[in-house]
Amino acid sequence: MKKLPKIYQNKIDKNIFNNKEKCYVETNKHIGESADEMDISLDEVFSGLGYSYNIPLIIKTTEKEYKTSLIAKTKKNIVTIDNEVIPINEIISIKKKKN
Repeated sequence: MKKLPKIYQNKIDKNIFNNKEKCYVETNKHIGESADEMDISLDEVFSGLGYSYNIPLIIKTTEKEYKTSLIAKTKKNIVTIDNEVIPINEIISIKKKKN
């Protein structure tokens, strides 16, 4: 059998750390906000990556607090996965639960 030539390999003369020295962490945590919840807008829910029904939300209104996901949005209402219709003008806050 014929002997083939070797492939060129460059010598590594320095230490390689592969970014182990630096780490960047971004947080969206606000003062008084728990670590497992984050404020989010309706536009972010429906225009973000993925489907809106896969995003667990806590919706606080003037009357009640809902722990659900959203299915649809109209000009005046939103529809949850539990078939509840919530008027948009009654919503106080929307928070996304972190998994």
